[in-house]
Amino acid sequence: MTIDDHDSAVKLTMAQMADPHDLYQKSVQSPENDIEFLADYFKDYTGKPLRHFREDFCGTAYLSSYFVTQHAKNQAIGVDLDWPTLNWGMKHNIAPLTPDQQQRISLVNENVLDVQKPRSQMIAALNFSYMVFHDRPTMLQYLANAKESLEPGGLMVMDIWGGSESQVLQEEQREIENSGDKDIGNFTFTWDQDTFDPFTHFYTTRIHFSFSDDSEIRNAFVYDWRLWTIPEIRELMHEAGFQDIHVLWEGTDPDTNEGTQTYHRAEKGDADLAWIAYIVGKAPSG
Repeated sequence: MTIDDHDSAVKLTMAQMADPHDLYQKSVQSPENDIEFLADYFKDYTGKPLRHFREDFCGTAYLSSYFVTQHAKNQAIGVDLDWPTLNWGMKHNIAPLTPDQQQRISLVNENVLDVQKPRSQMIAALNFSYMVFHDRPTMLQYLANAKESLEPGGLMVMDIWGGSESQVLQEEQREIENSGDKDIGNFTFTWDQDTFDPFTHFYTTRIHFSFSDDSEIRNAFVYDWRLWTIPEIRELMHEAGFQDIHVLWEGTDPDTNEGTQTYHRAEKGDADLAWIAYIVGKAPSG
């Protein structure tokens, strides 16, 4: 066997070289947009700057890591039960921060049902992560604990997903630009709505990644969820003691009939095939 033959024989596929957490961040998350949106809404709603932010189900703490870079007084807490994922975030998202920024972020490897201090101005539970809770008592416990974890007048923000297509078993592919990574390059993100039970709203969704060399990572992430609805979450937030519970709904461009990626407070939504909204609740002021 020649040296070239040997190198060819041991050459890794793109799937073998790829890091699933890195692919997830590039496919699913946009901390620049999310933090700007959350901070702007908090300022508009309260008249105060957002300086103390908590990211529940934080995973790699991508949002928290970005938040502390945006102002010298910003402090963030990331809470997640999965230590390997937190550890990945420490190595890849927190280690590159400046020493001062690192001092202003804390990762807590505990259950979000239990963590209350230090209190924050805002708690965000995004990417539908709270849907790991399958029953009303547990969801109510989570929301009640979140309320107690907020400063007086603080905000709880949860994104939520629905529409008739959310209950259809299907795979949706999206091409992800990744030209900065010469080993992997652009890749395909696949959102797989695998199983859904209309009796319970229990849901299995999966994320797959595929690459230009025809290799793939199947089941890179698998979620065992309950697909909660806006009325259910609003009712539970009310039971938990939140005030002024409201929905931020995406605007629609009248010329294209497409979403504008801007969200405003609304009392009524459209029966779109697929939509994403935010539910906001305020902790009592005192």
